[in-house]
Amino acid sequence: MKIYNVLKILLVLMISSANSQPPKFDYGLSAYKKGNCMGCHKWHGDGGPGYGGAALSLRETGLDREQLTKIIACGRPGTNMPFFDKKAYIDDRCFGMKFSDFEGDDKNRPLVAKSYLNKRQIEAVVNFIINDLQGQKVSKDYCLKFFGKPTKSCDGL
Repeated sequence: MKIYNVLKILLVLMISSANSQPPKFDYGLSAYKKGNCMGCHKWHGDGGPGYGGAALSLRETGLDREQLTKIIACGRPGTNMPFFDKKAYIDDRCFGMKFSDFEGDDKNRPLVAKSYLNKRQIEAVVNFIINDLQGQKVSKDYCLKFFGKPTKSCDGL
């Protein structure tokens, strides 16, 4: 009888520990945060007003993988979208242009991001946008994933 009770307790513990595993680490979300993408595109990815003006919604973007990769790496000259590739505009990898092409044109000169992202991080951000944001509605599950814990931002979702 005692063995039966011990086995029963072990089974309950195994089931409860399997159901309470911590959320899986998301490298794309981590890179999104490292790049401070939410500074403009917000935590929810819907965009809106920010310190650089009104950012576009990553949930509604029609950009494909290649276009997203290029814009994150190279930014958008003449806008407030900064470039995250440390080597952008040193050579002509970004739209066939170099920094020298913007001499005397401070209005259109590409903006430098606050922190650079390497190729793997840029690809992770692109995957995060495509898998978690693009075409999706903001949900409570996504909110909890972003913040890693319950928060008032997730109330009402």
